[in-house]
Amino acid sequence: MRPKDETKREAILNAAMVLINNLGLAHTSMSKIAREAGVSPATIYIYFENKDHLLLTLYIEVKREMSRAILDSLDDELDIRDAFRLMWENLYAYYLAYPDHFVFAEQFCNAPIADAVEEEEAKGFFAPFTHLIERGQKEGVLKQVPMELLVAFAFHPLTQLAKQHVKDGIAMDDDGLEAAFSCAWDAVAAPEA
Repeated sequence: MRPKDETKREAILNAAMVLINNLGLAHTSMSKIAREAGVSPATIYIYFENKDHLLLTLYIEVKREMSRAILDSLDDELDIRDAFRLMWENLYAYYLAYPDHFVFAEQFCNAPIADAVEEEEAKGFFAPFTHLIERGQKEGVLKQVPMELLVAFAFHPLTQLAKQHVKDGIAMDDDGLEAAFSCAWDAVAAPEA
């Protein structure tokens, strides 16, 4: 068995992301990925069992990077609003810094293959975020609604803003970001908070 070369593995993953973002999941074949990566099709199978394995690996790596970026500088000593704001701003900055990752993750999440992601593995990346939500609810700072609702109202609008920036070049200035954060916070904050 040939030894694995991390440079080739990364080239394959990067090629897959580029092609998927340009052609879509269905139109991205292993042979196209190999050509884009500058490797033989057989080389891909040294690293990945099949296309689904490659896609799942890529998605998990993107989610892991995203979680690191979102949680950067998060401290349990921060009050809930400040911690929430930090994660919110970190996520927006990540989307803008890595638009290819953002576009890929959006496509992947809307494809049937997303069901194959081990839910526990994906949740583990964001455990500190989950802890923050639970702490915020316990302290009465966040609304007592299911976590999925809090995430939807807080972060999905941010995703739409990032899409506008990535797709249409519509950038938010500081005042726009402040207004957007204020709307997101108002949507999740308990009325008395």
